[in-house]
Amino acid sequence: MTGKRNIFTRIFILYAFIIVLAAIILEVYITAAVRGNYISTHEASLVIQARLISEEVPFASPARLDDLCKHLKVVTGARVTIIAPDGTVRGDSDRHSPLLDNHADRPEIRHARTNGTGMAIRMSETLHYDFLYVALNVTNDGKPAGFVRLSIPLKSVDAEINQLRIKMSVVMGLSLLATGIFSLWQIGLLRGLTRRIRDFSQALARGEIGKRLFLDAPGEFDEIAESLNTMSEELKKVIAESEDEKKRLNVILRSIPDALLIIDARGAIQIASAATRKSFGDAPLVGRPLIEVVRNHEFLTIVDNVRSTLAPGIAELYLEYPAERHFVVHVSPLFYQKNELSGLVAIFHDITQLKKLEQVRKDFVANISHEIKTPITAILGFSETLLEGALDDREHALKFLETIRANSERINILVDDLMTISKIEMGVIKITRRPVEVNEVVSSVMAMLEEQAKEKNLSMTVSIPLNLQTLNADRDRLVQILTNLVGNAIKFTDKGGITIGMKEESGRIELFVEDTGIGVPEKHLSRLGERFYRVDPARSRKMGGTGLGLAIVKHLVRAHGWEMKIESTAGKGTKVIILLA
Repeated sequence: MTGKRNIFTRIFILYAFIIVLAAIILEVYITAAVRGNYISTHEASLVIQARLISEEVPFASPARLDDLCKHLKVVTGARVTIIAPDGTVRGDSDRHSPLLDNHADRPEIRHARTNGTGMAIRMSETLHYDFLYVALNVTNDGKPAGFVRLSIPLKSVDAEINQLRIKMSVVMGLSLLATGIFSLWQIGLLRGLTRRIRDFSQALARGEIGKRLFLDAPGEFDEIAESLNTMSEELKKVIAESEDEKKRLNVILRSIPDALLIIDARGAIQIASAATRKSFGDAPLVGRPLIEVVRNHEFLTIVDNVRSTLAPGIAELYLEYPAERHFVVHVSPLFYQKNELSGLVAIFHDITQLKKLEQVRKDFVANISHEIKTPITAILGFSETLLEGALDDREHALKFLETIRANSERINILVDDLMTISKIEMGVIKITRRPVEVNEVVSSVMAMLEEQAKEKNLSMTVSIPLNLQTLNADRDRLVQILTNLVGNAIKFTDKGGITIGMKEESGRIELFVEDTGIGVPEKHLSRLGERFYRVDPARSRKMGGTGLGLAIVKHLVRAHGWEMKIESTAGKGTKVIILLA
């Protein structure tokens, strides 16, 4: 509190310091300027007088010129000294010239010898105050004749400067005093205003709504007071209007991720959380009867039971509109007053994804059981046949062994594919991205699958623009992706060919594999990439497929941070597009 009270004092001290500093600087500058102006004026006057005197001085005469210098001092009022070119003093108005030292090294004489005139200010050793010396270099027919030097004391100039300083100090002191008195008065006024504003703000913070603040001072503080008064009135209105709403909202969990409905005693929806849009559509729900929003017999039965028993209920629901979804719904009674039912709270927990995952798990178990059981059954059957005597029939035994080998390879490929997917999901297979030459990767893939394409008389085309030759990817995994995609394309294409290409579309780079094969019906497109999912299971097994190739591609694409989409038309071909990040 002491620091807050002293803020105005600190401001006053700061401003006083600034004023005093400015006054000192101004005084130094003005006095220096005035003194410089005085000296410049006297210097110019002395130069003119020296020029006039030089015409009267007989430099060629060998006689001493002390008397002439004394006479000239009476006329000019300045000390006059006549100096020979070598610095010898020929005459002086104040002292006997033979007693004076050689003046050749005096500053004003050196300057005059170089520039024609010279000036110097220095302290008198006898009088102990400054003198202004001005020397004139006199020539006769271009030859040096000597120097005329005039000097005057600067005591009078310093006296005038001191007088000016005293006057300025008095003016500055009076100004500072007046400023201090005015500042103290203003500080007292501001303290009073800020104290009243602070007290009013603290009253608002304590909840004392409805008070008004009146300030005598006009201007900005009056505007602040008006703003605070307006805020007080608005707060009073808002608090009064929201008091009942606040009581009801305090019993609701604020950050619930599930769809939540608050239903009044008449069965109308009062409050709907944001998550209800995803579950029941974008149409406004507040005010509508519950039966119009959730048309499900099990749910309405639970609502009736909760109303009658006043006990919470839970059930699992399946809703077809606006989309097929599974929910676990919790319905609880809502009491604003004790033992008086005010409404119901219904929370819908979406378990659609869990249901899908459960179905996928069931399908996976069924599929892998079927995939493994079929070759194992074949291996077991042919093994028993061989053991029962067919081993001696060499012709049939070789066929049986070839069948056993083929089914063993099928199981081995299946296990390898499953292990690959598991390693990707667990992060065992790391993706190391670095610049890769796309043409080199595509050439490797085509070399591996060239024979398969030739057997079916299929063409293989590469369409990669010059500006898209390099790709940031894991080379080995990219080869695996393209090998699976091109291999699938060859399997399901009987005529035409396969195109591997890249292009830039809508600001994103696309890597694609396109064929002219049998295509995929639209209803199957969303499930492509699921484990063991086949559009035509019989044909896929006949060709040796495990149903895991696209699933591996999908996992490797995601591991790179890319996206995969499939476009296909039955009977016309399929295009697998990888959207690169």
